[in-house]
Amino acid sequence: MHRITRTSAGRRTIAAVVVAAVAAAALAGAASSSHAAPASSKFVIGSVVNDLTNPFLSTMGKAEQAEAAKHGMSIKVVSGSSGGTISVSAQISEIQQFISEKVSAILLTASSPTGIVPAVKLANQAGIPVFAVNTTVGKGAKVVTFVGDNDYQYGVQEGKLVAAALGGKGNVALLEGVLGDSPEVLRTNAIKATLGKYSGIHIVTSEVDNWQNALNVTDTENLISKYGNTLGAVVAEGPEMYAGAAYARSKGNTTTKFVAGDYSKQVQAAIKKGQLYGTVDQDPATEGRMGVDYAFDYLTGKKSLIKKPQAFIPLPLITSKNVNTINATWSG
Repeated sequence: MHRITRTSAGRRTIAAVVVAAVAAAALAGAASSSHAAPASSKFVIGSVVNDLTNPFLSTMGKAEQAEAAKHGMSIKVVSGSSGGTISVSAQISEIQQFISEKVSAILLTASSPTGIVPAVKLANQAGIPVFAVNTTVGKGAKVVTFVGDNDYQYGVQEGKLVAAALGGKGNVALLEGVLGDSPEVLRTNAIKATLGKYSGIHIVTSEVDNWQNALNVTDTENLISKYGNTLGAVVAEGPEMYAGAAYARSKGNTTTKFVAGDYSKQVQAAIKKGQLYGTVDQDPATEGRMGVDYAFDYLTGKKSLIKKPQAFIPLPLITSKNVNTINATWSG
């Protein structure tokens, strides 16, 4: 900042110096205030999370609230469900409400990338920046960036865990999530590609657990019954593998290695007990914080700090080697 100082050429009295200093301070203050960034307390963030009853997404929403408070911003986190059912129409209505409230930015965790496009386009027209968090937004609408995991890399990480658990040799069963869902497709392809690099590893069967604990247990029961100790490992694409692994151990299976995805407190406990070999940590709190941080950067003129078009979160591997030093942030 350049400080402007005015002095009298003919007088050098103390009074004149004081007057000049006061004038300089006033001018400098005016210049400073004219270029100051908007006060963050004026920013209001609207966040639509498709299902706040989901423990993972609930943790993400709470992290958004905490991070917004750190930045001195207000945030409204709403659930994109109606009557307990995830609803795209409810999410569209909530975005429309945020637009009418003229929020500063919108964080969006949509249940349908394509179904939410019309609402995001309305936000675009209103000049409200939209950040996709955890789930993507389809073509035709503009988002500042996507914050979340790289599902293909997620699958690669799971494949690495399986290979390490087996020492590069053994039979594997794959338990897939909801068939056709983007994370399921990408993770499945990556797991198969990664394990395909090991001549001694063979995927002997694939089942579907729909990311549900009960179905994971049923699948595990059937696998153990059919393959017995010849099954070297079972890998699921979500955290529900902790339930199947606990079942297998309760039935006396001590040889099959189990690999999960995501890192809930239940998964952490299962790794500590030796029921699970390991997991990939997709931390919902990290996603929530990053989404808010990028919104803050955007609104305070620091757009260059935002990674575009995607800002992938880290996906560290959790095994018995580090399970005691990295705590899970959510339960479910």
